[in-house]
This record gives sequence, C-alpha cells and structure tokens, in this order.
Amino acid sequence: MPEPSRFQDPDLRIYEFLEEVLVECPTCRRCARVLPTGEEPFSIFTARRLICSSCGCIRDWRQSGVGSPEGQDPYFYQPLWLSTTCCGELLWAYNERHLYFIERFVGATLREHRRRPESGWSNNSLANRLPGWLKAAGHRDEVLKACAKLRAKLPPVP
Repeated sequence: MPEPSRFQDPDLRIYEFLEEVLVECPTCRRCARVLPTGEEPFSIFTARRLICSSCGCIRDWRQSGVGSPEGQDPYFYQPLWLSTTCCGELLWAYNERHLYFIERFVGATLREHRRRPESGWSNNSLANRLPGWLKAAGHRDEVLKACAKLRAKLPPVP
C-alpha cells in the first residue's frame, strides 16, 4: 500500500498571503498585481499599489481597513485573477504561494495539525478555515484539476 501524502499545517493565516495579490486589471481586464508600496514595514494595512504591466494602470490604496469579499482582493475589490468555479463553488487564490498551499492541502491524504507550544490548540490557521467542500476527499480530483487550470493562468515572474 502506498504511503499517504502528508500535509503538516504550517499554521499560516490568510493575511500572510497578501504580499502580492493577482487581480483582473480594472482597465484592460488582464492580470495586474497589488503590492505593498514598501514605504513602511509589511502588514495587512500597509499602503498598496495596483500595477498593470499590460496597460500601465496604477492605483494607490491608503486606508485603515481591509475587506474580505470572496473572489475579490481585499484592497481594491477587483476580481482575483486566480479564480474559477469548482464543485459548484468559487475556488480562488491570491497568488502562486497561496495556490501552492491549497494544492498541497487538497492533494494530501493525511492532514496533520499540531498543538502550538506557546498557545495550545487553535483553529485560526488557513487550513482550518478552508471551506468544507474544498476539504472533502470526494472533491480532491476536481479541485486539483481546477488548481491546475489556475496554475496555467499564472503570469510570468517579472
């Protein structure tokens, strides 16, 4: 019997994937990037800039709150570039690293969650917060096919 593929929850939060968000450009509908401006240390509230290398669209975001609409970026509320329907639901990822996390989690037949030494058990990690339809073993093949479809949409590294 083959050894099960293993996923060990790295205890990451969704906001830890916000260093780059791939979105649909509001002007030309091609892939644009939402990035921190670098003016201050990284946090979810640092200033952001939407940049489209296809049409030159640039927009700035400097506010004190972020949203969390499904399938949209939390700053400019643009549709995420990496999104598709899957199992009758919306599958989305902020960027390649987020997509890789989803692929590893879904592809694993053994998923481990460890107790944090400093704070005990927690259910705040992204792995714990993923929707049930995405976690279901019966959807594994369909979700992985959708992930491959999203991977094919990834823009070249600048």
